[in-house]
Amino acid sequence: MIVLAISLAFAMAQPAAPGLVDAVTLEPEAGTTFTMRRGSYEGELEISAYPAGLAAVETTDVDRYLLGISEVPSSWPDETLAAQAVAARTYLAWTLYRGRTSSGNRYDYDICASQYCQVYRGPGGAAEGWAGAVAATAGEIMVYDDHPAQALYSSSAGSRTRAAQDVFGGSGVPYLQPVDSPELEVTPYRRWQLSVSSEVLTRVFARGGYIFGDEITGVALRSEGEGGGQVAVEVLSELGVTVIPVTRFRAVFNVHGPDLYPGLMPAARPSGGRWPQAVLSYSFDVDYEAPSRIRNRRLPAGETGGDGVLTITGEGWGHGVGMSQWGAMAMGSAGESYAAILDHYYGLRPVDGGTMVPDAVKVGLAVEAPEIKVTADGPFTMVTADYPPVSVGAGEWTFRRSRGALVVIAPEGSSYSSPLLRVQQMRPR
Repeated sequence: MIVLAISLAFAMAQPAAPGLVDAVTLEPEAGTTFTMRRGSYEGELEISAYPAGLAAVETTDVDRYLLGISEVPSSWPDETLAAQAVAARTYLAWTLYRGRTSSGNRYDYDICASQYCQVYRGPGGAAEGWAGAVAATAGEIMVYDDHPAQALYSSSAGSRTRAAQDVFGGSGVPYLQPVDSPELEVTPYRRWQLSVSSEVLTRVFARGGYIFGDEITGVALRSEGEGGGQVAVEVLSELGVTVIPVTRFRAVFNVHGPDLYPGLMPAARPSGGRWPQAVLSYSFDVDYEAPSRIRNRRLPAGETGGDGVLTITGEGWGHGVGMSQWGAMAMGSAGESYAAILDHYYGLRPVDGGTMVPDAVKVGLAVEAPEIKVTADGPFTMVTADYPPVSVGAGEWTFRRSRGALVVIAPEGSSYSSPLLRVQQMRPR
């Protein structure tokens, strides 16, 4: 293979001083697409070196960004897709109005590409139905108090959505309050359940920083929600009462449960396979059988009943605040318009967003990565601030961080010479 290195890493005789060049922009020629991980991108990609690793950020226009949103199947009803398009455009506008997160400021992007923002995989695979929904709702967003609304949405709410303040805390807003969701006949997440022993519960939460003591005597919900404030789970043990916000309760189970007990979590689905997470939503009830209660029941041979058992029974998948995607699917299938779907879940109607909708957006595709691979299907230009641009071709390009600089490994068999790049032959192993 051939190694190309930015002058920060390689100079004619000795390495240049650290920090001279720490970023490369890949500018695609017309028709060139960059494939990275599971996405295909058509905008400019900037690969930058940071102390914690590499970051990849795409700069693209808003329409192409929306085409790359991968949130619901494109086979769903047109009106459902249109409602999702407006919600996604609104959430983008709200994100830019709110301002960047600490990670966005650190790595120079406006919005991330994962489920923590909106799932974005680039416009390359946009299906006709989704593209039509984006075009049909061009420029439309939902507005509250003269600003873009925080148009939260999730996969499935079950029978009813949640109040934002019950899940995330705070005072909440009128458009993120509970409403019935007509999805129980269609959602695959109508009902789910997880049962764990008190020993499992103790070990999982110890990994998450919560210590309960040797014996748990009770588990209960502090609030049932419906706008009263953030729900919490109370765990009673010999050490007293431990109060865990519902967001932390779910996160600890989902992060540490499968790691410690991969055969138990996520639980098995009645229809086969496993649920996508250990605790799927914040809409659940808890029931705890203390050891004394279990010992009084008849148990199968070999079971001592020495541990308590916590059973979590819930509905839906996701945070359940705002629009339920499965609920929107049910409404679209019933002939409801996208405006009616949005009005049902948010109490808001789509309007022309005007200047509240940005022209372009910077999307964080990856951060703190030790290595980034980008496959180009055509020619592109590699640009830095300190050297003349260099035109390069298709193939798989690998970016690595070394001594604070970017090292670019070109496609095998290629050959380039440029003031920007130093060519070095790799020695056979």
